[in-house]
Amino acid sequence: THVFKNSLRRFNTMSRTIKLFYDVLSPYSWIAFEVLHRYKQKWSLQLQLRPFFLSGIMQLSENRPPGVIPLKAKYMGRDIARLAQFYKIPLKRPSNVAEVLFVKGSLKAQRLLTAASLEVPDKVELLSRELWMRVWSRDEDITEDASLIQVCLKGGLDEQMARKMLARCQEQDVKDKLKATTQEAFDLGVNLIVLISMAGLCGNSVEGVLWACRN
Repeated sequence: THVFKNSLRRFNTMSRTIKLFYDVLSPYSWIAFEVLHRYKQKWSLQLQLRPFFLSGIMQLSENRPPGVIPLKAKYMGRDIARLAQFYKIPLKRPSNVAEVLFVKGSLKAQRLLTAASLEVPDKVELLSRELWMRVWSRDEDITEDASLIQVCLKGGLDEQMARKMLARCQEQDVKDKLKATTQEAFDLGVNLIVLISMAGLCGNSVEGVLWACRN
């Protein structure tokens, strides 16, 4: 018991690095994102935001999204509503969820976040939250250029920087960075939704997956 208490005390006081791999099309990602930001000081977390491309993960894993499997889709609807209520996150199902997930997708949005991580990393949190609010709370578009400009403006960028971020989405280094992060997430074991890797528990670089996908 004494050893356990000492270990628990050490866990509660030591600094830990968390990498959150996420895509704004995933409501589970949003829940993980908000919980980690809410408690990062209390849990002594150094949080690293790592936007990746969900469709790329599905291709690499050769997995079917749960939304196309009727029983899983039904369960996910209830599960997401329950979690949103518990964590007090204003998450609402889009009016045409199939179009949002399987037609429009998130490639431009994830490139925008990747560009921001390279140019204005201090704005990634606000931009990510605004993208989630648009797609999973207000049922708004996240694929058109005008929509992404509005995301940037609400995320604290001026119009000049917003347009620069939009242009950066088409540049090769941003595309390569998103592809590399997606591959990294896949290599770490992400399956479909979200991956959180934790470093620093025992002095190791990556101790393991804290919270992975639901599918």
